[in-house]
Amino acid sequence: MERPTPDRPVGRDAVRRAVLGTARRLFAARGPRASLREVAEAAGVNLGLIHRHVGNKDDLLSAVLEEGLRHGTARLGSRDDAGDALRSMLLGAAANPDFSRLLVWLSLDPGAVGRPLLDTSTRPARAVARMTDPPPASDLHLALALTVVYAWPVLSEQILDVLELAPAERDGVDSRMADLLAEIVTGSEPGSASGPGSGSGSGSGG
Repeated sequence: MERPTPDRPVGRDAVRRAVLGTARRLFAARGPRASLREVAEAAGVNLGLIHRHVGNKDDLLSAVLEEGLRHGTARLGSRDDAGDALRSMLLGAAANPDFSRLLVWLSLDPGAVGRPLLDTSTRPARAVARMTDPPPASDLHLALALTVVYAWPVLSEQILDVLELAPAERDGVDSRMADLLAEIVTGSEPGSASGPGSGSGSGSGG
């Protein structure tokens, strides 16, 4: 019998919120082979409640990814500017890197899941590809920009360490990267941000 604790989530919605938030953090930190039992213990719920309110581990991974996609899609809103969309995507990913970390884990360990977890037609990248004002300069411009969106939140600290950027130079670096990315994806990179360090600051960042 479980011992009651004051913080234990009660009710379907509270259990799902606790489980999804805990699973996102745990899978991002340890990879998709973290067990449902570990998620249950960390979330403070009975393992049976995960099966009842979410499903098996593939169902849980899918729910975590879908939640991340919903946030990403919501950030795009009604935008039709591919540069502005990529800027928003990078800033959101940098502020909440768990989704990017989980995607990296799944790419490195595809055998950890038993079925496709996402409908690729619903991913924000597809929405960006259809934007027209302005559009992505090409599929390769968009591919490069998406690589930055998903890799930067995972590798930025190591990259900045390799470049030996001082703490003062790191202030606002995510915003400067996002401004530069907005220029690159629409093909306007020869404009203001031509310096090797993303620049000093004029350009689209304003």
